[in-house]
Amino acid sequence: MQDQVPMSGPADAFANVNNEQQEILARRVLEEIATVGMGIDVPLDEYIKILAEYRRICENRGSYKEAELVNHVLAQLRLEEENRHVSALAQQQENERRGLEEAHMLEFQNFNHVWNEKIDQFEEHQLDCEAAMLERHSMELAEFHAEISGGVPNRHKFSKELLNLRKVQDTLAKAKNYSDAHKVKLKADKMEAMELEKITRDRAEKYSKQEATILQRHRSELMAMRKRMERGKMELERARKKELEMLLQRYQNVKRGLQGQQNIIKAKTGNILLKHAHNKKTDCSGSTAINVSMGTGTFGPLMVKRRPVEAAAPAPPSPRAPASELPPIQ
Repeated sequence: MQDQVPMSGPADAFANVNNEQQEILARRVLEEIATVGMGIDVPLDEYIKILAEYRRICENRGSYKEAELVNHVLAQLRLEEENRHVSALAQQQENERRGLEEAHMLEFQNFNHVWNEKIDQFEEHQLDCEAAMLERHSMELAEFHAEISGGVPNRHKFSKELLNLRKVQDTLAKAKNYSDAHKVKLKADKMEAMELEKITRDRAEKYSKQEATILQRHRSELMAMRKRMERGKMELERARKKELEMLLQRYQNVKRGLQGQQNIIKAKTGNILLKHAHNKKTDCSGSTAINVSMGTGTFGPLMVKRRPVEAAAPAPPSPRAPASELPPIQ
């Protein structure tokens, strides 16, 4: 049986004109959805509002089959918008995790660069100190060699026997006893040569011992300096290892914190979408319900910062920013 359309006054005539325009707009939307589909460029919010209004018009005029068709399309649009929201959330969280990894890798590279420079500077300082010590040792040894190469001193300490022979020689020579003086002289010369040889040999042995002592002292000083440098380098390595452990621990803490926040958000998102799927009293999608929950604090201040750019109200500051906004790890 065809529905009876009541007589309408001026206000109803104006409403009918609006209804006609709304119906034309709704049919264009339905045709576009049937032709193009529900791609990423389709404005779902706007389409949902248009079709919801058209469904109301169909209900008022008794076109229930048309209303059922529109209601089915609305359900698909709601589902598509929710899928978009879930995909966007997954992409957002993936970007946050990637941002955290990139920030960590950048900090790790900077850590290696700084510590490599520290170790290079220390090793360069070690080489400079060793070169300075070797140069000082070389100069000291050169001065010692110059000292001993000055020749045998003119005056030597001879034995009393040789000195007595020289006195006898002089006495015989003064007494004009040249034959005996010559014999004494030969004996004294032979004795003097032997004593000079012994003096030279003793002096050479003395200088050799002094040189050995100097060289041993140089070796000890060089070894002691190298041990000090080695201890210094080991301390640097221990400090580097400790700082690296702290850096990695901070990264793991931030990573666990981010994962915990993301799991909470995914769980709350899933709960809201599940509850909204059974709500037949609204045409809004689960994404709209999530945005409302963010505005009322259900998700907390952190979730507000995750809202899309097209959200109506600006987000309040978050006490804990997402990983993409975290400062570099110090």
